[in-house]
Amino acid sequence: MKTLNLRLLAIFLFICAVAGAQQYGDYDANSDGSMNRQEFDNQYNNQYSQWDANSDQEIDDREFYNATYSRVDQDGDNRLSEQEWNDGYDNLYGDYFDTNQYNQFDANADGYIDGDEYYDGFRNTDFYTSYDSDGSGSLNQQELNEGVYNNMDRDRNGSIDEKEFSSGGSYYNVSNSGGTNGSRGTTGSMNNGNMD
Repeated sequence: MKTLNLRLLAIFLFICAVAGAQQYGDYDANSDGSMNRQEFDNQYNNQYSQWDANSDQEIDDREFYNATYSRVDQDGDNRLSEQEWNDGYDNLYGDYFDTNQYNQFDANADGYIDGDEYYDGFRNTDFYTSYDSDGSGSLNQQELNEGVYNNMDRDRNGSIDEKEFSSGGSYYNVSNSGGTNGSRGTTGSMNNGNMD
């Protein structure tokens, strides 16, 4: 009976996630199979508040890394396994490293990357600064949209097709698949790297 209840709960959560996820067609307004920047911005503008934890209309580096950490932490246990790290590397931040450096981020060698380790490891990379196009030290909505759009445009052709949207969208809270992290967004805030 307990197994049946757990299965029913899992099915319910999956259905809720799929129902809440935005579809490619929501973004590709003219249905031409190619999402341009304007179409993306029209839909993604409402995601800014999920990155701006203190609602001051600026995303600082800590808010940025908290939000990306939350999205990569697929099971929501507030620690990244090597598999979660690898998935994030493949779909979100791999362009900012020469090699996949999981062990270098796991500073205390406990087999997981916590919020502090993640933040400390990324602070000296170009991940955040690549989004901060005006060099102000914070991201406005335009900069966030541009950074997310550019990262999702994996073939760098100036548009996002459905394959690009499906493969990377869940890390930015947009997804065809309705995966766990795509539907939950930022579920907490990190204070000194620990999720509340």
